[in-house]
Amino acid sequence: MRETLLALYELQKIDTNAYNLTQQAEEIPRQIHELEQSLEGLRSELGTLNTELEGLRHEQREIEAKNAEEGEKHRKWKTRLHDIKSPREYQALSREVELGERQIRESEERLLELMTAVEERKKVIDSKTEELRAGETVVSSKVRALREKQASFKTEAEAASQGREVLVKKINKRVLKRYDDLRAKRNGVAVALTAEGACTGCNMAVRPQQLVEMLRFKTIERCAICQRILVHEQLLQEETGE
Repeated sequence: MRETLLALYELQKIDTNAYNLTQQAEEIPRQIHELEQSLEGLRSELGTLNTELEGLRHEQREIEAKNAEEGEKHRKWKTRLHDIKSPREYQALSREVELGERQIRESEERLLELMTAVEERKKVIDSKTEELRAGETVVSSKVRALREKQASFKTEAEAASQGREVLVKKINKRVLKRYDDLRAKRNGVAVALTAEGACTGCNMAVRPQQLVEMLRFKTIERCAICQRILVHEQLLQEETGE
């Protein structure tokens, strides 16, 4: 049973190391997602600005088209004024000419406002676009580094698992299944040392009688609280000579 307990302890060390490396590798996609999401606010803002810019340009085109139409009418009306003999008709047409001139002036004022607004929006869009490009460059570099780190973690996890098969062969299949079940339930940790009479897995005291049984190294004892397999520190001390 000593050999089984030592094999379980060494197996746990290998699995813990590989597990931690695997967990770090699996954390990388979340970090990448957060980096990519950090640019979404800027992209959304740029989308809104471009929509506003297109709205301003659309209004500008409509006013320009309307002004061209009104300008043509205005020229025709002014030409007709010279040919009208009736004072009443002349006065009515004069009012139309004045109204048309006022509408054109107001439209031209609005056009100036729109042109200013368009230029302002373009400047903001250019600035935000440059900011986005710079951000994309930074994020792309960080994502590339994270993917390299992820690949490194996976490689290290595989390397950390070397020697596992040798240890597995030393352990009874029933005990190994119990070990695997516990690892799944206890965040990858199925084996815990006892130090100063306590389980290092949950820091709870181990019953004195159970400690006596453990020192015989004839049975596999489990913590009454966290159910982890217990390995007495004295076993390791004897093996290492410390």
